[in-house]
Amino acid sequence: MTTERSLAEAKGCFACHQVDSKVLGPAFAWVAYRYQRDPKAIATLKYAIEHGVSGVWGSMPMPAQSVTPVEAEELVSWVLAQKPVAPPKSD
Repeated sequence: MTTERSLAEAKGCFACHQVDSKVLGPAFAWVAYRYQRDPKAIATLKYAIEHGVSGVWGSMPMPAQSVTPVEAEELVSWVLAQKPVAPPKSD
């Protein structure tokens, strides 16, 4: 288990996300797929974790998370390191 995965577990990320399947939010692998070629991916996802976002993956908003900027960047790095998998066409 990596340090970043441990951080994701400690911060409760797995309550709404899984690595390869949708729970309330998208699978981390889907996020890695969507942002794999985006040069702004780290900044975009870091902002989403720190401040919350809505309308990116449907109607379910992601609330701001209680993380430090360093923790947010570690989480983003871990998510983007997942094997990219395209989400199903219906999501």
